[in-house]
Amino acid sequence: MTKHLIRDLMYLYQAVFLAEMRNLVTQAFFDDYYPDKKETLVAFALFFSTLFTMFGIMASTKLMRKNMESEMTKTSKFLMTIGVVLAISVSFTALFCVKNYLVYIIIFSIFSFFLNFIYNIFDVFISGNVPHEEKEKNVRILVAYQMLGYIVGPLLYSFFSKQIIMFIGVSIVLLFICFFPASREYILMSMNKVNKLSEKKKPASGVHAADEATRNADKIALMYSFMMFCATNSLTPSIAYLMKDYLMVENFTTKSSYFLAGTVLVSVIVIVMIPAVNQWKIRVLAPVSFILAIIFIMTIRSSSAPALALYAILCGFGNGVFLSGSRYYVSSAGAERGLVAKYNKIMTIGTLFGFTVTAVISWICIRNHTDVIPVKLMTIMFMFGFAVVFSFLQKSDSRAKATNNAA
Repeated sequence: MTKHLIRDLMYLYQAVFLAEMRNLVTQAFFDDYYPDKKETLVAFALFFSTLFTMFGIMASTKLMRKNMESEMTKTSKFLMTIGVVLAISVSFTALFCVKNYLVYIIIFSIFSFFLNFIYNIFDVFISGNVPHEEKEKNVRILVAYQMLGYIVGPLLYSFFSKQIIMFIGVSIVLLFICFFPASREYILMSMNKVNKLSEKKKPASGVHAADEATRNADKIALMYSFMMFCATNSLTPSIAYLMKDYLMVENFTTKSSYFLAGTVLVSVIVIVMIPAVNQWKIRVLAPVSFILAIIFIMTIRSSSAPALALYAILCGFGNGVFLSGSRYYVSSAGAERGLVAKYNKIMTIGTLFGFTVTAVISWICIRNHTDVIPVKLMTIMFMFGFAVVFSFLQKSDSRAKATNNAA
């Protein structure tokens, strides 16, 4: 247990960086320097950062495939890891030294590329090293760390928001500390040993019907995850402006941090209280909870403490059920199905699609002098609606598969 807790610290720090950069730092930058165009520019910044996130995942995946044929030496893996971590540190620091939006977006994209390049390598490496009987334990630690990161990130930024140099220093020190255990195992262990897990199981030629049913179920599950990533990653970066411009919250940066922290706290409680396998069974409740939260936000439109608590509870419940349930589904699948890599790719593409849609909506609304936030919330609600549909389709497909197997 202790080994998992220490090695998986990289998931904590990945979430800290995402929560800081996507949900607060970027919004604060454009609110300070480009207040009239902040909605559109934030959407474009997040779009390009996600695009380069996908490039980072693709580049690291290509590197890992190459390693299966010709293993990197320990020295080359060490130098690569140090170089990437230094690139993350330098680009992160540079984000606080610029005032031009184009330069900011370029640096943000570079930062996203390197962070997700190393993250994908370590994620595939860790997932491949977990015995089947420890899958659920690993998923719980992984998702709990991610949730904790979403709390720590906003609070860390809020605490040091007036002391940027201190904030940068603490963030970089934590980067080295949290990535060290996973990087040490990665450098010392052969990737060929990890990848043998993928070679042990090959689809048998006599079970094509069952394999087809499984593939269909996987496709629907990934489409459900795709729509959830589209919606949640469109909603979360909008929280700060939702607080300021729609709910008229004073000191919106601090209260947005508290709101996000409260949302994640509820998610952690859900993860701890409900087994991951059961969360996948009730996955339809995840998009439904978000839809209810958006309906209450648009109808009540209150910034009182009870109202904000209600929004946070609904979003936190939905987020916890989705992340823990979906990650358990892909992590517990057979290695031959390759769902972990597909899930990471779907997460990035879904986020990219969500940012693209919200960027287009922001641009159209501004051009037509229409309030952006209500239109964006309605669009996000439709995304969650599609996730509801796919959650029911996946159940239907699973029942059909069970019927076929029984026959």
